[in-house]
Amino acid sequence: MNLPDPEHYSNGVQFFRDSHKIILQVCVELERLLDDAETRGVFQSFAKDPAWSDVFQFMERAAPSHERQEQELVFPLVAEHVPHVGFQQPDSTIRFLIEGHEILIRKMIPLMKDWEVFLRIPQGDAAIETAHEKHPKEDAAFLANGRELIKLYREHIALEEERVYRVADKVLSGEEKFELAENIRDANSSEQLTGIYQFEEPRFSDPTYNVQYIPTEAISEDAIEPEEEEEEE
Repeated sequence: MNLPDPEHYSNGVQFFRDSHKIILQVCVELERLLDDAETRGVFQSFAKDPAWSDVFQFMERAAPSHERQEQELVFPLVAEHVPHVGFQQPDSTIRFLIEGHEILIRKMIPLMKDWEVFLRIPQGDAAIETAHEKHPKEDAAFLANGRELIKLYREHIALEEERVYRVADKVLSGEEKFELAENIRDANSSEQLTGIYQFEEPRFSDPTYNVQYIPTEAISEDAIEPEEEEEEE
């Protein structure tokens, strides 16, 4: 699973919109894997389905890279053209979307930690076969976090498409979209695609570890409504 190749794009806006399609496809795959994990158990599903490795690699590297480039390349460019939307205000769309990126990363981290724990267990170890029975709360927390991550991604992407990319299609010139594509290529050629997470000591295998799942809403009607510009008579 990879994001589109920026070398194939002369329109940077379309590159990011196509990247959203890939992320949504990954969400569909993650949804399938979570259903399997609910039936088998999380570690048992990790062991049986190699698609988990692809999903986690995408979550650790490609998705954060996409969000970082949005913040650095797209959001400031759109804000220059549409200052009346209030992008610079504390409750503006752009600030809200950046906070949404942070929420997505925080929601990914517990999933990545559990995957790291699994990778440290030798294949065929009895701990994998008995994990679901011994750690039902941890399994339940993993499933809840995974499903909320999918929900948050779908809501977040829908919001970005409506509030950023639909606007960008209208206000950016063809030259600006081409320059954006060039900037994306430059960013991808210079960016080191390494993991961004610093994991704490794994706790999934600790039978005394008590997971607490706290839902996080990513959509706030108060925070995302743009300001309307009054038409001149």
